[in-house]
Amino acid sequence: MSSSGKFSLSLRKESEFMLRKPHLIIVLLTMIMFCTFTSNAEETEKKEEAKEKKLSGFLSAGGSLSSGNIDKSDIKATGGIATDDSTISFALAGKYTFSQSDHKIKNNGIEAALKVDFIQYRKWSPLLACEYVHNTYKGYNFRLYSVAGVKYRIYNKPKVCDYSISLAGLYDVVDYTDDKKTLDDQAFRLSLRPKMKQKIGESVHLIEKIFYQPKVGEFNDYLIRNEAEIECKIVSALYLSVIYEFDYRSVLPPIREDVTYKHSDHSLEFSLKFKL
Repeated sequence: MSSSGKFSLSLRKESEFMLRKPHLIIVLLTMIMFCTFTSNAEETEKKEEAKEKKLSGFLSAGGSLSSGNIDKSDIKATGGIATDDSTISFALAGKYTFSQSDHKIKNNGIEAALKVDFIQYRKWSPLLACEYVHNTYKGYNFRLYSVAGVKYRIYNKPKVCDYSISLAGLYDVVDYTDDKKTLDDQAFRLSLRPKMKQKIGESVHLIEKIFYQPKVGEFNDYLIRNEAEIECKIVSALYLSVIYEFDYRSVLPPIREDVTYKHSDHSLEFSLKFKL
């Protein structure tokens, strides 16, 4: 066998070994986080980013048009609080969605997310996050994600733009509405997330996030989520927000009470946002 053939065979065996040992991926990501946190990066933090902690928050209310598992207009209320600090920063946000038609509830969903960034203004920075979802109309009594990974800052210009990409290990715990438990309720996933923040003109911001989350060892089981927001400043603390969300799951929850679930969900939301 040629040297190139031996190399290819060795690489394939190593890849198969890693897929059979998902916890090794988590260990490697943890090591990357530790090395990143303890290293003395050459990039110095911007003066305005290294100052005192900045506490901020927002509240918004509006409506959305949905299609997929929920084909109705909804009302939504969201809120969040965050700190912007050069050493440790966190962001906590929540969302409530409700719709009713002919005196019957068509959507009743709760989402909550927490993210913690360490030395976030460096080129490489570790992150921790978790997210909770409850929506029986999509087949979940609850879904809980726990994430640990690292972010790479591609390009940043304060108050103008911020481009980054992150790679993380994700532990996924799901309680489906199906009592037969025909699907796994726990899974290890990878999470790849490009993110863009871009200022357009004097008062408009574009925020784009895409998540790709395949199951380790079973890459035909994956989740895709796209969140795109256009935020337009009206007055000093009041903004108009337009958000498009797309969710896709390759594996569907089991049928419940003759309800067949769909692979994708779309939502277009219009809301007024008040920044604290």
